[in-house]
Amino acid sequence: MQTRRLLDLVRLGLLASVAFASVALVLRAAGAGDAAIVPLPGASGPPWVEVGKVNVVGIEELPRAMQGEARRTLQREAARAQGAPGASDASDYGEVDEDDWQWPDPAAPLYPNFAAMNEGRVLIRPRDLARTELASYRFLGLVDNTARPGEPVLTIAREFERPDGVLVELVENDLAGNGAVVMVRELIHDRVESWPAVFAVQRAPSGRVRSVIDWADDGEDFTLMVLDDVRHPAGAAGYDKAWMFRLARSIQLAPRLRNADRL
Repeated sequence: MQTRRLLDLVRLGLLASVAFASVALVLRAAGAGDAAIVPLPGASGPPWVEVGKVNVVGIEELPRAMQGEARRTLQREAARAQGAPGASDASDYGEVDEDDWQWPDPAAPLYPNFAAMNEGRVLIRPRDLARTELASYRFLGLVDNTARPGEPVLTIAREFERPDGVLVELVENDLAGNGAVVMVRELIHDRVESWPAVFAVQRAPSGRVRSVIDWADDGEDFTLMVLDDVRHPAGAAGYDKAWMFRLARSIQLAPRLRNADRL
């Protein structure tokens, strides 16, 4: 089993503080075979989702069951922007569970390269980070994807330590004909290059904090995570939200490696 099973996993509202701003799907619809167009989970008709693509839809196009939450999210954003009594202010955090799969586990083993990890069959062509700022950070290793010998590997997660000691993680998912990304038009506020993106800062009950940018292009889904609140950096002021989006942009513009063996 991989860190994220691309054929089985349905990831809805990954960023809890902006629920439905990004509805990212990685799925294999029952009976769909190699179909390039599938409905959203729980729906049998429009909006049709094109597999391997970024799909942007309006709230009115969502299945009825999803429209209510999307509208509530939009209302919360409007109240926050207007400073309404009881509304969250700009320093608030999105809620996230302590055991959310994305939290790096200090006790989990990291691997110096894929060959040292397992015998899975790497199909993803991750970004070459040689010309990004990440190349100057200390590479901590690859997160184990737990693939069995010969099992397709479509997800790669790399961890780095910034010069000030803060952990940065990059997760890449190859949509590989089985994945689709759906974003709600009215809730898109950021972009990485020309691609819509979702930004959030989340805090777990223990108090630990992370900043996350989730974006995708037609072919690959990215999650960039920094274990700090980039709106109010704990260290150098330069490691702010603008810095994080510059880093995401450099990743998006980086060429793909020919294969993961060079990791």
